[in-house]
Amino acid sequence: MRFFFDHDSNSFYIDAVNDSIPHTAIEITQQQHHDLYAAINAGCVVFDDLSYSEPRPSQFHEWDGQKWVKNISSYDRYIIEQNQTVKNLLISDANEQIAVLQDIIDLDMQSADEERQLKQWKKYRILLTRIDANQTEINWPAKPE
Repeated sequence: MRFFFDHDSNSFYIDAVNDSIPHTAIEITQQQHHDLYAAINAGCVVFDDLSYSEPRPSQFHEWDGQKWVKNISSYDRYIIEQNQTVKNLLISDANEQIAVLQDIIDLDMQSADEERQLKQWKKYRILLTRIDANQTEINWPAKPE
């Protein structure tokens, strides 16, 4: 059984399995097949000489031809999306707390502390709505106790 690697498509071929092998593929040993397969799965870039880079540090890194470079704008977009998700979840949680407390008060079933809790949750919700989720660093307000 013979193993091949095609750098152009970053693909492996085995003569016993594949009917056709690209003319650009080079023959490799079984050990090279194993090593390159593991390297590719770890996020490495394979070079023409069959050596390979360090693994990709994160989903936000791109290969510039010589090294991994962090794509700051991609990272920032991800953080902003996460911030918006967190903000929406926190507001939703606050809305649920407020609705229950408001029902308790509307039905005159409150304990001494529940009116204070309602005020705290409403203040918290206002603080959340004022947050600009388009920032990469946010100081989230503390949830009421």
